[in-house]
Amino acid sequence: MRKGGVHLLLGGSGTGKSTLLRMIGGLQQPTNGEVRVAGQLLSGLGERELGQIRKEIGMLFQNGALLDSMTVLDNVGLPLREHTSQSRAEIADRVASVLAAVGLDGVERLLPSELSGGMLRRVAFARAIVMEPEIVLCDEPFSGLDPLNVIRIEDLLMRLNRELGLTVVVTSHHMASSLRMADQIILLRDQTCIAGSPEELAGGDDEGVIEFLGEDGRSFLARRHELEGAAP
Repeated sequence: MRKGGVHLLLGGSGTGKSTLLRMIGGLQQPTNGEVRVAGQLLSGLGERELGQIRKEIGMLFQNGALLDSMTVLDNVGLPLREHTSQSRAEIADRVASVLAAVGLDGVERLLPSELSGGMLRRVAFARAIVMEPEIVLCDEPFSGLDPLNVIRIEDLLMRLNRELGLTVVVTSHHMASSLRMADQIILLRDQTCIAGSPEELAGGDDEGVIEFLGEDGRSFLARRHELEGAAP
């Protein structure tokens, strides 16, 4: 996975997308092979060394994993309280800045129960980037969202990648968003993977890949051809 890229992990249920994400995040050890993050081999590292690497990784869990009893301010500021010596005022300023970056001004005092599903997902994003990581891992960020919020989260991920240079790794079942967002798609199947750009996978000759991408893949390819034909 290239630094600064947007990488989509696709595959059927049980193919290992979330497991792979957890291994990249140092939360699970592989039974075979190697996992390297920024050139660093994770196998055999102690908790102290893994902790240093995890500081460069933000993770958005599938359910958001916000603490219901804490305000938005306390939820987003939790990593700063645990891993830095910043004062409460400094943390509040940083949280406000990150919330503004995800389009949520003035929600610091609200509880998670007072937020919509799309807002909850954006608060979880804010917490994932509050430590200014280089890598953000997102496990099914579109799950359970209506079409409008899918577009909002998609746009947010693309903007954070573009403006902050984040390396973004996403597991998803949402094919249309995956094709629109990805620099690279990694399709897990049969205990191996096929990787390439959306154009390469959608326009290739592997019938299994074409079938997996389905109508979204055909529409994506047709749209690309249409745009290329309209270019001067």
